[in-house]
Amino acid sequence: MNFTIYIIPFISAAIGWVTNYVAIKMLFRPRKAVYVLGYPVQGIFPKRKPTLAKRLGGIVARDLFSPEMIADKLDTPENRASLKKSILERIMEYIDEMVTQNGGGALLMMFGGDKIKDQIHERLETMLDEMIPQMMNSVTQKVEEVDIEDMVEKRVLDFSDQKLEDLLMSVIKKELKFIELMGAILGFIIGFVQIGIVALTA
Repeated sequence: MNFTIYIIPFISAAIGWVTNYVAIKMLFRPRKAVYVLGYPVQGIFPKRKPTLAKRLGGIVARDLFSPEMIADKLDTPENRASLKKSILERIMEYIDEMVTQNGGGALLMMFGGDKIKDQIHERLETMLDEMIPQMMNSVTQKVEEVDIEDMVEKRVLDFSDQKLEDLLMSVIKKELKFIELMGAILGFIIGFVQIGIVALTA
């Protein structure tokens, strides 16, 4: 048997690797359509960018960050309590500053001081208990009116081809490298099968 036949697996491995490498590159290139024998040739992702943008928008809006999900996360008892606490603290700080700056500290103490402040605090708390649910309802209604699908779709469409490639490669780079490697491995195996066939038919 001619020993040069043993080169076949290595040639097949190289062909398998190159084929997969080129196929992967053609996912992104050419970025603009190039006509070959009258037929347009363009990278799959640049060509299908509008479809990709629309589907990503749908996935994000439906399964990841729907307006309803965001609204539910915003309007929680914890967030209402935190908002109420922050507003109360800021108003009471402002009242203290105004009284101090206008020399009303002594006068306030004459008329009850801390007792008056406690009464103001209680009244503000009662008001906020009524206002905050209305505020949160207003916010969540505005959130639910946001068209997240359209926002994501437009954002993806605004990506340059390079940015889109970088984004996708950051997610699937390892998998694509594995596909390249598998092309070489399968090519090598096919080469050995060819040697076996040649040996059997010799």
